[in-house]
Amino acid sequence: SGTVVEIGRHPIQPQPAPLMKLPLCFPRLLQSLALAGLIGGCAALRAEVTLATPFTDHMVLQRERKVPVWGGAAAGEKVTVEFGGQTKTATADADGKWRVELDAMPASSESRTMTVSGSQTAQPVKLDDVLVGEVWLGSGLSNMAMTVDRSNDVEGSKAAANLPQIRMFTEGSAAADTTQLLGKGTWVVCTPETVGRFSATAFFFGN
Repeated sequence: SGTVVEIGRHPIQPQPAPLMKLPLCFPRLLQSLALAGLIGGCAALRAEVTLATPFTDHMVLQRERKVPVWGGAAAGEKVTVEFGGQTKTATADADGKWRVELDAMPASSESRTMTVSGSQTAQPVKLDDVLVGEVWLGSGLSNMAMTVDRSNDVEGSKAAANLPQIRMFTEGSAAADTTQLLGKGTWVVCTPETVGRFSATAFFFGN
């Protein structure tokens, strides 16, 4: 088994990217987010529109690349995704799976909302504080699992960690030998209070 860490940040400032930790064998997120797999699923059999695991509040979307967005809904339900002035639609297939592609976008530090609605869903899903920037994937074992809390000069790192454009996604699912439908995790904004739980390798690279 192993650990995969995705890191990226909004690139308008001349620094690398927001931090992100993902499951074993997950390729570069949002550049090839369409892929099948480890956390590419959602509750496809549920009638309510749902989003795949990587799509949460505070996420970072890859700049200058088409951005796949996918999830689940009732079979035949029309799904609409709105973000950054774009509106994309798809129809859930017989298995309840849907997917759209947002057009490539420039980097933006503006905090925006992604809205996902369904023709048979009462309330749309809204994801807040979404940025567009660089998203990076790092992989390894204990070298990626080691947190900032265990690194040198922890207090100095925390004091300097008011870095809201750095975010990390931690994939919390247990190890598995087969592809899993659902993953676990949310994007976390880098602050002095949260940075201790970030992968040390990913954080220092992103910073």
